[in-house]
Amino acid sequence: MKARFRYRIYPNRLQRLMLAKTFGCARMVCNDAIRLRQDLYQKGEKVGDTELQK
Repeated sequence: MKARFRYRIYPNRLQRLMLAKTFGCARMVCNDAIRLRQDLYQKGEKVGDTELQK
């Protein structure tokens, strides 16, 4: 059985700013990882999830 919940948050101005910074950093790291994988794939190399996390 799987359960799903929905939560709604109402952050104040400072919390919204911190969330925006946090998600911006996470997006940048994710995009860098995708770019690295694409570059290595074009060179014929592969990188695993564990290596990518290092």
